Amino acid sequence: MESNKQLQARFQKVNILDYKGDPPLKIAKADQSHRVFTTYNIDGLNQTTDPISIDFTVKKASNIKLLEMETDKHTQENHSLQFTCNIEEEALLFFRKREIIPANHSNISQHIKVNVTGDAEFVWSEIVHLNRSDYHYYSLMEIWTEDQCLAYDPVQFTGNEEMLAHHGMTESFPYVASIWYISPDPPFDEWDVQQRLSQAKHHRAGMTDIDGKGILIRWLSTDLTLLKQEVDDVLAFFDEKITDIRKWRV
Repeated sequence: MESNKQLQARFQKVNILDYKGDPPLKIAKADQSHRVFTTYNIDGLNQTTDPISIDFTVKKASNIKLLEMETDKHTQENHSLQFTCNIEEEALLFFRKREIIPANHSNISQHIKVNVTGDAEFVWSEIVHLNRSDYHYYSLMEIWTEDQCLAYDPVQFTGNEEMLAHHGMTESFPYVASIWYISPDPPFDEWDVQQRLSQAKHHRAGMTDIDGKGILIRWLSTDLTLLKQEVDDVLAFFDEKITDIRKWRV
């Protein structure tokens, strides 16, 4: 019988509070040192067909990085994820999400709802593979700054239509990547990001300003190696800039 798998946690500085995880979902502190971030591995998202509900709180002035484990990049045939997170003042959540590789005949749905309070910041990245003949993928990114909705971005792909809802056709591109950076005062100039986005053949990248409170970068590509390199380069750049600013607050 299908049941809802839950993962709940509050992150405070270098500690994790009120942790609860239904198997196979789990969080563990990563064996990584960083000047600013406390890093955690999150695992189990691809190991169940039951609906998954994640509820996180990042407490004031905490800098948290989440890395999704890559034990199995392929999603289950039925995969439903509800991710809710509240990021308090002066805090930051940097979620480096996995590649999403739909299994054939799969139905994937995810809803990410994030609330950033005051000068809190949020970074999210993911790569989606579209090179399957029969699948349905739906994702909704919903970002709030308390009572204002900054982003409400539904994205939908199907093996038949390959339609990127509200953003045009994916044409024949088999890979799509997205990075969100939400901040009331991003620590970089948009040109610094633009120069990291190549316009190679069969590879497109574009950046959208989000009401002066963040950016969305989205790629369409046929070259997975180049795509990963650019995503990694942009995330490393963000990490560097975040560290330069936040190392004085630790």
